[in-house]
Amino acid sequence: MGKFGYLIKEGFRNLKVNKLMSVASVTVLFSCLMLIGIAFMLLVNIEAFIGGIEAENVIMVYADVDATEVDYISLGNKLDDIANIASIEKVEKETAYEEILADLDEGLKTYLSSLDENPLPDAYRVTVADMSGFETVVSEIKTLDGIERVYENSTLARQLEGIRNSVTYISVGMIALLLVVSLFIISNTIKVTMFSRRLEISIMKSVGATNSFIRLPFMVEGIIIGIIAGILATGAVWGIYEFALGSFTAVLSGFGGTARIDFLDYALYLVAAFVGIGVFTGVFGSATSIRKYLKERKFVELEE
Repeated sequence: MGKFGYLIKEGFRNLKVNKLMSVASVTVLFSCLMLIGIAFMLLVNIEAFIGGIEAENVIMVYADVDATEVDYISLGNKLDDIANIASIEKVEKETAYEEILADLDEGLKTYLSSLDENPLPDAYRVTVADMSGFETVVSEIKTLDGIERVYENSTLARQLEGIRNSVTYISVGMIALLLVVSLFIISNTIKVTMFSRRLEISIMKSVGATNSFIRLPFMVEGIIIGIIAGILATGAVWGIYEFALGSFTAVLSGFGGTARIDFLDYALYLVAAFVGIGVFTGVFGSATSIRKYLKERKFVELEE
Protein backbone atom coordinates (compact mmCIF):
# COMPACT_ATOMS: atom_id res chain seq x y z
CA MET A 1 0.00 0.00 0.00
CA GLY A 2 2.93 2.30 0.75
CA LYS A 3 4.45 1.79 -2.69
CA PHE A 4 1.08 2.19 -4.41
CA GLY A 5 0.33 5.32 -2.41
CA TYR A 6 3.69 6.77 -3.37
CA LEU A 7 3.05 6.17 -7.07
CA ILE A 8 -0.41 7.77 -6.85
CA LYS A 9 1.12 10.75 -5.06
CA GLU A 10 3.70 11.02 -7.84
CA GLY A 11 0.90 11.17 -10.39
CA PHE A 12 -0.61 14.18 -8.63
CA ARG A 13 2.84 15.75 -8.26
CA ASN A 14 3.42 15.40 -12.01
CA LEU A 15 0.28 17.41 -12.64
CA LYS A 16 1.49 20.20 -10.38
CA VAL A 17 5.04 20.25 -11.70
CA ASN A 18 3.99 20.20 -15.35
CA LYS A 19 1.13 22.67 -15.08
CA LEU A 20 1.29 23.98 -18.64
CA MET A 21 1.14 20.59 -20.35
CA SER A 22 -1.49 19.37 -17.87
CA VAL A 23 -3.70 22.35 -18.67
CA ALA A 24 -3.14 21.78 -22.39
CA SER A 25 -4.13 18.11 -22.08
CA VAL A 26 -7.26 18.93 -20.05
CA THR A 27 -8.25 21.69 -22.50
CA VAL A 28 -7.87 19.50 -25.58
CA LEU A 29 -9.76 16.58 -24.06
CA PHE A 30 -12.42 18.91 -22.62
CA SER A 31 -13.06 20.44 -26.05
CA CYS A 32 -13.47 17.06 -27.75
CA LEU A 33 -15.74 15.71 -25.02
CA MET A 34 -17.86 18.86 -25.11
CA LEU A 35 -18.42 18.45 -28.86
CA ILE A 36 -19.36 14.81 -28.33
CA GLY A 37 -21.85 15.84 -25.62
CA ILE A 38 -23.42 18.53 -27.80
CA ALA A 39 -23.81 16.04 -30.66
CA PHE A 40 -25.41 13.51 -28.29
CA MET A 41 -27.91 16.00 -26.82
CA LEU A 42 -28.75 17.20 -30.32
CA LEU A 43 -29.51 13.60 -31.33
CA VAL A 44 -31.69 13.05 -28.23
CA ASN A 45 -33.70 16.20 -28.88
CA ILE A 46 -34.20 15.51 -32.58
CA GLU A 47 -35.34 11.97 -31.74
CA ALA A 48 -37.82 13.36 -29.20
CA PHE A 49 -38.98 16.02 -31.65
CA ILE A 50 -39.64 13.46 -34.37
CA GLY A 51 -41.29 11.16 -31.82
CA GLY A 52 -43.65 13.97 -30.84
CA ILE A 53 -44.69 14.47 -34.46
CA GLU A 54 -45.07 10.71 -34.94
CA ALA A 55 -47.39 10.53 -31.95
CA GLU A 56 -49.71 12.95 -33.79
CA ASN A 57 -49.63 10.88 -36.98
CA VAL A 58 -52.48 8.58 -36.02
CA ILE A 59 -54.70 6.27 -38.06
CA MET A 60 -58.41 7.13 -37.92
CA VAL A 61 -60.58 4.05 -38.40
CA TYR A 62 -64.25 4.85 -39.05
CA ALA A 63 -66.82 2.13 -38.45
CA ASP A 64 -69.82 1.62 -40.76
CA VAL A 65 -72.46 4.27 -40.22
CA ASP A 66 -75.10 1.63 -39.53
CA ALA A 67 -72.84 -0.43 -37.23
CA THR A 68 -74.38 -1.49 -33.92
CA GLU A 69 -72.72 -1.09 -30.52
CA VAL A 70 -71.75 -4.76 -30.68
CA ASP A 71 -70.17 -4.27 -34.12
CA TYR A 72 -68.26 -1.25 -32.84
CA ILE A 73 -66.86 -3.15 -29.86
CA SER A 74 -66.02 -6.12 -32.09
CA LEU A 75 -64.06 -3.83 -34.41
CA GLY A 76 -62.09 -2.53 -31.43
CA ASN A 77 -61.20 -6.08 -30.38
CA LYS A 78 -59.97 -6.87 -33.91
CA LEU A 79 -57.83 -3.75 -33.93
CA ASP A 80 -56.38 -4.74 -30.57
CA ASP A 81 -55.19 -8.04 -32.05
CA ILE A 82 -53.02 -6.31 -34.67
CA ALA A 83 -49.31 -6.18 -33.83
CA ASN A 84 -47.30 -2.96 -33.58
CA ILE A 85 -50.19 -0.87 -32.24
CA ALA A 86 -49.28 1.32 -29.27
CA SER A 87 -52.78 2.48 -28.30
CA ILE A 88 -56.40 2.42 -29.46
CA GLU A 89 -58.68 5.26 -28.40
CA LYS A 90 -62.44 5.28 -28.83
CA VAL A 91 -63.92 8.27 -30.65
CA GLU A 92 -67.66 7.88 -30.15
CA LYS A 93 -69.85 9.73 -32.64
CA GLU A 94 -71.71 11.69 -29.94
CA THR A 95 -68.48 13.08 -28.50
CA ALA A 96 -67.06 13.86 -31.95
CA TYR A 97 -70.29 15.59 -32.98
CA GLU A 98 -70.26 17.81 -29.88
CA GLU A 99 -66.62 18.77 -30.53
CA ILE A 100 -67.45 19.75 -34.11
CA LEU A 101 -70.44 21.83 -33.00
CA ALA A 102 -68.32 23.65 -30.42
CA ASP A 103 -66.04 24.99 -33.18
CA LEU A 104 -68.85 26.27 -35.44
CA ASP A 105 -70.54 29.66 -35.52
CA GLU A 106 -73.96 29.98 -33.86
CA GLY A 107 -76.04 29.90 -37.04
CA LEU A 108 -74.52 26.69 -38.39
CA LYS A 109 -74.49 25.16 -34.90
CA THR A 110 -78.24 25.81 -34.53
CA TYR A 111 -78.95 24.27 -37.93
CA LEU A 112 -76.98 21.09 -37.30
CA SER A 113 -78.42 20.73 -33.81
CA SER A 114 -81.91 20.68 -35.35
CA LEU A 115 -81.10 17.56 -37.36
CA ASP A 116 -82.78 14.44 -36.15
CA GLU A 117 -79.80 12.19 -36.39
CA ASN A 118 -75.99 12.33 -35.94
CA PRO A 119 -74.39 11.84 -39.40
CA LEU A 120 -71.00 10.85 -37.99
CA PRO A 121 -69.84 7.24 -37.56
CA ASP A 122 -68.10 5.86 -34.48
CA ALA A 123 -64.33 5.70 -34.88
CA TYR A 124 -61.05 4.57 -33.32
CA ARG A 125 -57.87 6.62 -33.10
CA VAL A 126 -54.97 4.18 -33.57
CA THR A 127 -51.36 5.03 -32.67
CA VAL A 128 -48.56 2.91 -34.17
CA ALA A 129 -45.67 1.83 -31.92
CA ASP A 130 -42.90 1.45 -34.53
CA MET A 131 -43.35 3.88 -37.43
CA SER A 132 -41.27 1.69 -39.75
CA GLY A 133 -44.25 -0.71 -39.75
CA PHE A 134 -46.86 2.02 -40.27
CA GLU A 135 -47.92 0.90 -43.74
CA THR A 136 -48.15 -2.74 -42.65
CA VAL A 137 -50.54 -1.78 -39.85
CA VAL A 138 -52.65 0.26 -42.28
CA SER A 139 -52.83 -2.68 -44.69
CA GLU A 140 -53.97 -5.05 -41.92
CA ILE A 141 -56.61 -2.59 -40.71
CA LYS A 142 -58.05 -2.24 -44.21
CA THR A 143 -58.66 -5.99 -44.39
CA LEU A 144 -61.04 -5.89 -41.41
CA ASP A 145 -64.82 -6.01 -41.82
CA GLY A 146 -67.19 -3.31 -40.57
CA ILE A 147 -65.03 -0.34 -41.64
CA GLU A 148 -66.43 2.62 -43.55
CA ARG A 149 -63.04 4.19 -44.29
CA VAL A 150 -59.48 4.55 -42.97
CA TYR A 151 -57.77 7.92 -42.78
CA GLU A 152 -53.97 7.81 -42.60
CA ASN A 153 -50.84 9.57 -43.84
CA SER A 154 -48.31 6.95 -44.94
CA THR A 155 -46.27 9.56 -46.81
CA LEU A 156 -45.61 11.51 -43.61
CA ALA A 157 -44.73 8.29 -41.79
CA ARG A 158 -42.16 7.38 -44.47
CA GLN A 159 -40.66 10.87 -44.39
CA LEU A 160 -40.36 10.86 -40.60
CA GLU A 161 -38.76 7.41 -40.63
CA GLY A 162 -36.26 8.58 -43.26
CA ILE A 163 -35.42 11.71 -41.27
CA ARG A 164 -34.99 9.66 -38.08
CA ASN A 165 -32.61 7.21 -39.75
CA SER A 166 -30.59 9.98 -41.41
CA VAL A 167 -30.24 11.94 -38.18
CA THR A 168 -29.24 8.82 -36.24
CA TYR A 169 -26.57 7.78 -38.75
CA ILE A 170 -25.12 11.29 -39.02
CA SER A 171 -25.08 11.84 -35.24
CA VAL A 172 -23.55 8.45 -34.46
CA GLY A 173 -20.95 9.05 -37.18
CA MET A 174 -20.11 12.47 -35.74
CA ILE A 175 -19.78 11.07 -32.21
CA ALA A 176 -17.55 8.22 -33.43
CA LEU A 177 -15.40 10.63 -35.45
CA LEU A 178 -15.02 12.99 -32.50
CA LEU A 179 -14.05 10.08 -30.27
CA VAL A 180 -11.32 9.02 -32.71
CA VAL A 181 -10.13 12.62 -32.97
CA SER A 182 -10.07 12.82 -29.16
CA LEU A 183 -7.89 9.72 -28.93
CA PHE A 184 -5.54 11.03 -31.61
CA ILE A 185 -5.20 14.56 -30.22
CA ILE A 186 -4.81 13.58 -26.57
CA SER A 187 -2.32 10.88 -27.53
CA ASN A 188 -0.19 13.41 -29.42
CA THR A 189 -0.51 15.96 -26.61
CA ILE A 190 0.76 13.40 -24.12
CA LYS A 191 3.57 12.47 -26.51
CA VAL A 192 4.73 16.08 -26.39
CA THR A 193 4.54 15.91 -22.61
CA MET A 194 6.61 12.73 -22.55
CA PHE A 195 9.22 14.21 -24.86
CA SER A 196 9.64 17.22 -22.58
CA ARG A 197 10.10 14.84 -19.62
CA ARG A 198 12.40 12.29 -21.25
CA LEU A 199 15.28 13.35 -18.99
CA GLU A 200 13.16 12.62 -15.91
CA ILE A 201 12.33 9.17 -17.32
CA SER A 202 15.99 8.61 -18.15
CA ILE A 203 17.09 9.37 -14.56
CA MET A 204 14.46 7.02 -13.10
CA LYS A 205 15.57 4.29 -15.50
CA SER A 206 19.22 4.86 -14.65
CA VAL A 207 18.67 4.35 -10.92
CA GLY A 208 17.01 0.99 -11.55
CA ALA A 209 13.30 1.85 -11.59
CA THR A 210 11.16 -0.78 -13.29
CA ASN A 211 8.96 0.04 -16.29
CA SER A 212 5.82 -0.38 -14.18
CA PHE A 213 7.19 1.93 -11.50
CA ILE A 214 7.89 4.60 -14.11
CA ARG A 215 4.67 4.09 -16.08
CA LEU A 216 2.12 4.14 -13.23
CA PRO A 217 2.51 7.81 -12.19
CA PHE A 218 2.03 8.89 -15.80
CA MET A 219 -1.06 6.69 -16.10
CA VAL A 220 -2.44 8.14 -12.84
CA GLU A 221 -1.80 11.58 -14.30
CA GLY A 222 -3.77 10.56 -17.41
CA ILE A 223 -6.65 9.31 -15.27
CA ILE A 224 -6.81 12.57 -13.32
CA ILE A 225 -6.74 14.58 -16.55
CA GLY A 226 -9.58 12.43 -17.90
CA ILE A 227 -11.73 12.88 -14.79
CA ILE A 228 -11.22 16.65 -14.69
CA ALA A 229 -11.95 17.01 -18.41
CA GLY A 230 -15.03 14.77 -18.13
CA ILE A 231 -16.56 16.76 -15.27
CA LEU A 232 -15.81 20.12 -16.92
CA ALA A 233 -17.25 18.91 -20.25
CA THR A 234 -20.48 17.79 -18.57
CA GLY A 235 -20.90 21.20 -16.95
CA ALA A 236 -20.18 22.99 -20.23
CA VAL A 237 -22.67 20.87 -22.19
CA TRP A 238 -25.29 21.49 -19.49
CA GLY A 239 -24.82 25.26 -19.72
CA ILE A 240 -24.86 25.32 -23.54
CA TYR A 241 -27.89 23.03 -23.63
CA GLU A 242 -29.94 25.13 -21.21
CA PHE A 243 -29.07 28.29 -23.13
CA ALA A 244 -30.00 26.74 -26.49
CA LEU A 245 -33.17 25.21 -25.04
CA GLY A 246 -34.43 28.59 -23.93
CA SER A 247 -33.98 29.91 -27.47
CA PHE A 248 -35.47 27.05 -29.45
CA THR A 249 -38.17 25.51 -27.23
CA ALA A 250 -40.93 27.83 -28.46
CA VAL A 251 -39.94 27.25 -32.10
CA LEU A 252 -39.83 23.45 -31.81
CA SER A 253 -43.07 23.14 -29.85
CA GLY A 254 -44.76 25.13 -32.62
CA PHE A 255 -44.05 22.22 -34.98
CA GLY A 256 -45.69 19.74 -32.65
CA GLY A 257 -42.55 18.11 -31.29
CA THR A 258 -41.63 17.54 -27.67
CA ALA A 259 -41.00 20.93 -26.06
CA ARG A 260 -38.31 20.01 -23.56
CA ILE A 261 -35.89 17.21 -22.75
CA ASP A 262 -34.48 17.62 -19.24
CA PHE A 263 -30.68 17.51 -19.25
CA LEU A 264 -30.64 15.96 -15.76
CA ASP A 265 -32.28 12.83 -17.21
CA TYR A 266 -29.04 12.22 -19.10
CA ALA A 267 -26.54 13.94 -16.81
CA LEU A 268 -25.37 10.79 -15.00
CA TYR A 269 -24.94 8.91 -18.29
CA LEU A 270 -22.91 11.78 -19.74
CA VAL A 271 -20.72 12.09 -16.64
CA ALA A 272 -20.05 8.34 -16.65
CA ALA A 273 -19.37 8.32 -20.41
CA PHE A 274 -17.17 11.43 -20.32
CA VAL A 275 -15.13 10.26 -17.34
CA GLY A 276 -14.85 6.79 -18.89
CA ILE A 277 -13.70 8.22 -22.23
CA GLY A 278 -11.40 10.67 -20.47
CA VAL A 279 -9.80 7.99 -18.30
CA PHE A 280 -9.41 5.65 -21.28
CA THR A 281 -7.83 8.30 -23.51
CA GLY A 282 -5.60 9.50 -20.69
CA VAL A 283 -4.39 6.00 -19.80
CA PHE A 284 -4.14 4.94 -23.45
CA GLY A 285 -2.22 8.07 -24.42
CA SER A 286 0.15 7.80 -21.47
CA ALA A 287 0.79 4.08 -21.92
CA THR A 288 1.48 4.30 -25.66
CA SER A 289 3.50 7.50 -25.51
CA ILE A 290 5.88 6.36 -22.77
CA ARG A 291 6.55 2.96 -24.36
CA LYS A 292 9.25 4.16 -26.76
CA TYR A 293 11.16 5.91 -23.97
CA LEU A 294 11.09 2.85 -21.72
CA LYS A 295 12.83 0.81 -24.42
CA GLU A 296 15.94 3.01 -24.25
CA ARG A 297 18.58 2.47 -21.61
CA LYS A 298 20.22 5.89 -21.62
CA PHE A 299 18.00 8.64 -22.85
CA VAL A 300 20.48 11.43 -22.22
CA GLU A 301 22.77 10.04 -24.90
CA LEU A 302 20.02 10.69 -27.46
CA GLU A 303 20.50 14.42 -26.99
CA GLU A 304 24.22 14.38 -27.78
